[in-house]
Amino acid sequence: MNPIMAEYRIEDFLDIRRSFRPCFSPDGYSVAFLSDLSGVAQIYLVPRQGGDIKKLTSYSEPVADFAFSPTNNELLFAMAQGGNERFQLYLLDLASGETERLTNNDTAIYRFGGWSYDGKSITYSSNVRNGTDFDVFVMDIATKKPRCVFDQGGWCDTYGFSPDGSKVAILKQHTFMHNDLFIFDLETSTVDLATPHAGEAMYGRPYWLPESNGFFFLSNEEAEFLRVSFHDLTKKKTKIVLDFSWNVDRLSVSKDGQLLLAVINEDGYSKPIPYDTRTLKPISAINLPAGVISEITWSNDSQYLAFSRESETANADVWIWSKSANQSQKLVTSPSRVPRETFVESSLVYYPSFDRREIPAFIYIPKDTQGKKVPAVIRIHGGPESQSRPIFDPLIQYLLYRGYAVVLPNVRGSAGYGKAYLALDDREKRMDSIRDLEYLHQALEARDDIDSKKIALLGGSYGGYMVLAGLAFLPDLWVAGVDIVGIANLTTFLQNTSSWRRALREAEYGYLDRDQEILRKFSPINAIEYVKAPLFIIHGANDPRAPLSEAEQMAGKLASLGKEVQLLVYPDEGHGLEKLKNRIDAYPKVAAFLDKYLMN
Repeated sequence: MNPIMAEYRIEDFLDIRRSFRPCFSPDGYSVAFLSDLSGVAQIYLVPRQGGDIKKLTSYSEPVADFAFSPTNNELLFAMAQGGNERFQLYLLDLASGETERLTNNDTAIYRFGGWSYDGKSITYSSNVRNGTDFDVFVMDIATKKPRCVFDQGGWCDTYGFSPDGSKVAILKQHTFMHNDLFIFDLETSTVDLATPHAGEAMYGRPYWLPESNGFFFLSNEEAEFLRVSFHDLTKKKTKIVLDFSWNVDRLSVSKDGQLLLAVINEDGYSKPIPYDTRTLKPISAINLPAGVISEITWSNDSQYLAFSRESETANADVWIWSKSANQSQKLVTSPSRVPRETFVESSLVYYPSFDRREIPAFIYIPKDTQGKKVPAVIRIHGGPESQSRPIFDPLIQYLLYRGYAVVLPNVRGSAGYGKAYLALDDREKRMDSIRDLEYLHQALEARDDIDSKKIALLGGSYGGYMVLAGLAFLPDLWVAGVDIVGIANLTTFLQNTSSWRRALREAEYGYLDRDQEILRKFSPINAIEYVKAPLFIIHGANDPRAPLSEAEQMAGKLASLGKEVQLLVYPDEGHGLEKLKNRIDAYPKVAAFLDKYLMN
């Protein structure tokens, strides 16, 4: 499409809002949710039957997490400043509208775990002790007094209380592929390891039976994929109860303990299956809308299910399912000036890489190409333990509207395709994932709808690293690159990232004390002289993950070599662009940059 004749501007696409993370009020008559209707995520409230939406918070910073009290008309929420990820916890009284801050150390991070079922306590994890290790605390809401219940070092998170309030679930991360699940008994102050195992395994949040005698959870212990297990607390035994040939992406158990909903991630698409928890047999299908389903939550009476749903042509919105009617309805319709028929769906393909391994990718082709070959943008996800999925992305849809093809590969190391696939890019194998981009380029060369001489790379976080690595190690393939909060130098990244993240990231990229050759070899900054394509870099000044120095050293060295580079820094952002005003400033510049090199 000729940009001059475009009916819709990029601002129209970026202004498409989203609503997500629903939570029922204690009486079940209302649903609170997060939405960026104001430009940053805030808390809103809507009747369960639908109707007028009420805004509950009005901050300039995004609300990151929240949860209704199970018994009282109050909300706990988390918020940080300027993208620094030092989340503090707050309590909002809906009757008075007053907000009380529960945590008071601006240098520490507080991660909310959950409310006790009686609404009297909360649990959270924090690195307040030394800035690195996350300990687990229980706070009495009436007195605001915290009690540390787990301080064994490392990155620990809490998954809330058992229904009877006697136990707290704790997850200790060793790496992003290996963790342990502990159960702390508040009455005896003893802790039990619920998941003794050999080798690497991942465990998820416990979903308790109402009697507090056991819980369902996800695990890939001795398996490629996350499957449903049940831990019997009385017998202290775990058994596998549901197994699939794909990951179980989401798990939820109704408050009465009668229904279990497993959402399977089949090649990125959601497939929800309901089960009777007593027989573990599938029951009649739940009438849920097609698309990617996330953030599932039950009402206290187990009669309603709320969730967030989106697809490639529908932005994320909050839905509700009625058990008695087996019907779903959209509670919130986030505004969009761009009609849905403008948006494009992808085709899922697999292409062979250097070792004949088949690599999945979603390919979007713009409408009305009239048989012409079009330029393409390869967008690479972050993580790297993440996955590109068929969800709504306003920037992708705008690029399609402008006439670009867009390709979303899940190169080796991506989540969703099994434990072995996830580990295929670790440390000394880093170049293998970069070579997957080379063979993606070859696959695109064979297509009659993409101009392989005009392909750019775009990515954020680890995707930003892949952009830089692609330009440095495969310099002849790309005509431009856009790096958002990426990593230029693996050594300085590990040295300067927040201390609480370092050990987990070393397991992926290499250890500072023994893998210097690997870190040096795969750092794009050390092959910067080979970069040919112009580069556009976006970074947040307060990024605690990939510090701003990563962007500054890449931009500085490219400029000193006389190569074309632009650096755009936002002083009120961290690891990404959370605020609409900044996206509206940055992404038109990205579009103009791509137009300059791909549309002439």
